[in-house]
Amino acid sequence: MSYYIKPYSEPNGRIAMFRVVKRLRDFKPDNGTEYMVFRSKIEIQTAMFIDLYCGKDGKLVKLKDRSVLRF
Repeated sequence: MSYYIKPYSEPNGRIAMFRVVKRLRDFKPDNGTEYMVFRSKIEIQTAMFIDLYCGKDGKLVKLKDRSVLRF
């Protein structure tokens, strides 16, 4: 399984660049930056709710109070 990670930005365009990693710990995030994380290519296209992660001390931490709803 691979993880697809991209920085979250409010005005989301049609083109997105994802970083693909085997394990979440292989990704070194910037502190304070929010990221969207997907577990598969299918999830990128079909997920209604997207959990947001934040970079803290070189690790991704899931934000419990924030998520994105796509429609």
